[in-house]
Amino acid sequence: MVSRLDDSDALETAADLFSFILSRGLTGIPEEEFARLKRLGGGKPLSEMKADLIVTVGGDGTVLKTSMLIPESETPILAVNMGRRGYLTEVSPEQGKEAIKDSLKGKIRLEEHMKLSVVHGSGSSIDGLNEALLAPAVPYKMMALNIKVGGHDLVDCRADGLIVATPTGSTAHAFSAGGPVLDPSLDAFVLAFICPVDPIHPVVVPAKKEISIELSNAASRASVVVDGRHHQDLAPGTSILIKKSKHKAVFVRFDRPRLKRSLVRFPAAGIGRSESAGS
Repeated sequence: MVSRLDDSDALETAADLFSFILSRGLTGIPEEEFARLKRLGGGKPLSEMKADLIVTVGGDGTVLKTSMLIPESETPILAVNMGRRGYLTEVSPEQGKEAIKDSLKGKIRLEEHMKLSVVHGSGSSIDGLNEALLAPAVPYKMMALNIKVGGHDLVDCRADGLIVATPTGSTAHAFSAGGPVLDPSLDAFVLAFICPVDPIHPVVVPAKKEISIELSNAASRASVVVDGRHHQDLAPGTSILIKKSKHKAVFVRFDRPRLKRSLVRFPAAGIGRSESAGS
């Protein structure tokens, strides 16, 4: 059980669902900070949470944090929405217990979502479900970028930033930057440029091809941020590689209507955007 930690309603809902899980004779593992706040005991950090099913109570930010930190990425996530939009979530708080019952009965559909992997020059990597954002270390400085796809030059450009998004992340910041919404079944990335000097439209590239991005200005420093949580500073001349991850995120879905996630109900400026990193 994972809860948004800065929302009292989410904490109460999570505690109630956790008690329900225990009442069904199951072994429940609360996330350690949630366990501390609700005095549950037996909590574990997300990095040690090995389970058959993970229930999150919060919004998209809670889901992104959970997906990034759990040790087994393919563990199914049942997401209960306590956020503003909940594009990744599946049920309302009122539907939580029924959804858990149906999960135990196998009345579910598992939906896989592609993740991306960001590889730094050191060889270390981090996976993300939504996006990798490159932004200048100094806000008023532009970045000069050389971008290659599959080893071939795509574009040299100067811009305030670059978003590389998965189909799941195409509904978030990449969409706000003018990118298209991709169906989750597509095997592709979206490259959305933030305020480029030259007019460059967003580009869709196949996920089977690796994306190489070099800071081509010897004086410019930047940062790469993955899913609003992982932050890495980049020195001038640094290159990073973005590729399709070998891991996936898996979500519990129900064939009958539950929580509406239709794109048309979201305001255009924030369609599917995640909560803050503190969610």
